[in-house]
Amino acid sequence: MALKHRVHALAVIGVLLAGGVASASVPQRRMVPVAGDEPPASTQQQPAEAQPTTDELELPKPVGPMEVPYPVDAPALEAPVEVEVQLLIDEQGAVQQVTLLRSAGAPWDEAVLAACKAFRFEPARWKGVPAAVEIPFVQRFEPAVQEAPADDEAEALLDASLGGEVIEMGTRNIVPAATVIATVEGERFTVEADEAGRFSLPLRAGAAEVEVQVPGYKRFLVKETIAPGQALQVRYLVERVSYNPFEQLVIGKALRQEVTRTTLRDREIRRVPGTFGDPFRVIGTMPGVGQMFSLLDYPIIRGASPGSSGILLDGDRIPQLFHFLAGPAVIHPEFIDSVDFYPGAFPIAYGGYTGGIVDGITRSGLPDERRIELSADLLNTSAFVRQPILGATGTIAGRYGYPAMLLSAFSEDTYAGYWDYQGRLDGRAGDGRWTVFAFGSFDEVGEVRDGEEQIGLQSIFHRLSLRWIDGDDAAFDRYQLTFGLDQVRTGDEEEVDEGRASEPPQFATWMIHPRASWRRPLVKDLAVHGGVDFSWRRSEIPGLATSEDDEIYIPPTWQAQAGAFVETPWWITEDFLLTPGVRFDVWENADVRRASVDPRLNWRWRLQQEETHQLWLKGGVGIFHQPPRPPVPVPVLGDLLLTAGMPAALQTTLGTELDLASGYFVDLQTYFNYMDPIYLDLEINGSVLEEVDGSDTRNDYDVLDPFTGRSYGAEILLRKRDQGNLFGWVSYTLSRSERLARDGWKAFDFDRTHMLQLVAGLKLPRDWEIGARFQAISGRPVSPYGASIERADAFTRFDLRIDKRAVYRSWMLDFYVELINTMISREQVGENSRDSVPYIFPTVGFRAVL
Repeated sequence: MALKHRVHALAVIGVLLAGGVASASVPQRRMVPVAGDEPPASTQQQPAEAQPTTDELELPKPVGPMEVPYPVDAPALEAPVEVEVQLLIDEQGAVQQVTLLRSAGAPWDEAVLAACKAFRFEPARWKGVPAAVEIPFVQRFEPAVQEAPADDEAEALLDASLGGEVIEMGTRNIVPAATVIATVEGERFTVEADEAGRFSLPLRAGAAEVEVQVPGYKRFLVKETIAPGQALQVRYLVERVSYNPFEQLVIGKALRQEVTRTTLRDREIRRVPGTFGDPFRVIGTMPGVGQMFSLLDYPIIRGASPGSSGILLDGDRIPQLFHFLAGPAVIHPEFIDSVDFYPGAFPIAYGGYTGGIVDGITRSGLPDERRIELSADLLNTSAFVRQPILGATGTIAGRYGYPAMLLSAFSEDTYAGYWDYQGRLDGRAGDGRWTVFAFGSFDEVGEVRDGEEQIGLQSIFHRLSLRWIDGDDAAFDRYQLTFGLDQVRTGDEEEVDEGRASEPPQFATWMIHPRASWRRPLVKDLAVHGGVDFSWRRSEIPGLATSEDDEIYIPPTWQAQAGAFVETPWWITEDFLLTPGVRFDVWENADVRRASVDPRLNWRWRLQQEETHQLWLKGGVGIFHQPPRPPVPVPVLGDLLLTAGMPAALQTTLGTELDLASGYFVDLQTYFNYMDPIYLDLEINGSVLEEVDGSDTRNDYDVLDPFTGRSYGAEILLRKRDQGNLFGWVSYTLSRSERLARDGWKAFDFDRTHMLQLVAGLKLPRDWEIGARFQAISGRPVSPYGASIERADAFTRFDLRIDKRAVYRSWMLDFYVELINTMISREQVGENSRDSVPYIFPTVGFRAVL
């Protein structure tokens, strides 16, 4: 089989399958919530610690007292009242804005709002750099009570004690510095727990109402009866407001260079309807991103083939993003801390792509972190275990898939299966952090013939990554070394039948990829960031060609790449950032050597900065090169066709963004990309591109023919960050993607003129959460009769997701129901309207965290 046919066959298989068609003596005391007290409650004069710190985020610390004076001439209280506000703390530690979240009415609200504006903090720090954050603060006003006497005679009257420890419900983590308040017959006794969560409180015997107040936890209230002379020992389990231990409310950074980046994390990447809780699938809801089919989640970014965009993990390319048949991503979602999305004008450190970049950023295990998670739904079962090991933190995870339910809806003669694994070790040495990370994936799909399974396509890959990081965002050294093996086996029985092979062909590639980068400040407003990378691959591809007389002959071969880059972020003024850079790459195999030089320039100009908002104008222009790749990423086959040439693109973008202190963000971008040459495009409309003068002549189409292309459009993103109970966004794209034919520009296979996405998630009382997603997209170009290009039917889809969390003494259980395409909309998958398929996909699942 000639190369072009083999490449095309595997590309089509990838299009159809890769990514889917869819102490026993200590009494246990459980928390008793106060009626109507679902929002977080906090002790008086203490800021609520919204989220736990990590090795990257340091929360703000109060400077001086945080006192809210009791309002003058305030009415007498018969019961406590609380006022909850949100504090926006800037990079200097000043309170820029106070937002009322929960009112107690006058004069309590006014007293809190006025006092909070005078609070001062040491600023939060994100990776060592001052950052703006939002944290909640709850002020509790108590009725006048008689404080317990403090003199020596009174102390002698205290004939009982209450002691024990405060721990976190669901995880059994120690809760330090909790305030324990006991009220006995109108007398109030108070003590603060130590760093180990333990406390001892002398008090009077009798019926006591005990309250535990901890910033970031729900209010705890329980009644105890303490006999004279008794020393009652208890264990109080308090419930956290949020049990995502890695949520971070960073809303601003001192230095932001990127022009087009959108970063998603926490609920934004785990609880978006229609994504099965998979972080990478959320990219499909961003502006400028389309899909070939709504359940095929390989992103088509600004009209470019998926093979032109980088799907990365910590900057390393992964050969296959999703398991077959609407399966999940090949990396367990608990490893992903955030997803960085660049539709264009991406940083100079990313080389070898002419489309966009999707980079999953993993989170290192924290010292002494322990976590066991078991999950299951209708498609797969997974496990995630993290435990300290010999001064480091070890993690193992894996997933086993059984997509029979999905398959049965489409075919009874098809079988499939998949699994993946991950193993990781994180540690520290001096000021640096090191990581050893191994992961891999297996997928298989085929037919059932006479009761026997026949392989159609089998894909396996393995990766081992070693990483060292020293420093912070301002100055760092980063080194990474990755080893890999990719294997693909096809069920091509033709060569076996003809005696040219003893079994179906198996393709294999071994690779090694070292890289390093550094950043150093030169002067106050100027820094230099540079790096080098190298990759080497050896591929074995049996049966690709039988002789040098074939149309294309590429024997088992090797390929090397070497690259270097440098950029100089320069704040010319405090409001204008200019980042020029250049990248050099050399690609070589046994037959040819190719070189590329990619200059790029990004800039950001702050037009306005007020307490309530920032307004930026931004832009970028650059040259981008890559080796030819199949339109859909297929392991092994990438980067093999260097002899054909080097695809190139000129990318330009201009936009503006409005960042509001209230948590809303508006981003408007326009872009124009010119691509010349392009190789390995799909050929659905190939015959149309090859027609001469509108006649019925249909010439053969070769995927190795070079084409010229362009894409242009406007994108808008209105986003409510994941702060508080509500998050979500609205994204809209107006765009065209075209290829140059003999008689002019023609719409490309992946062109979608209009794309609208609405995403929203809302936290409800009692640990319920509901999310919804609406999608409306224009039809793609089709050629049902060969002589002209028409449009497939437009498609709309509505997805719904409901989550519920149950917190027990030492573990938690998440349960969710997800319904994809609740309207049972028809989606055209072929060239004609009669090829439309209606579908609805319900799934249920659970996750236990031990």
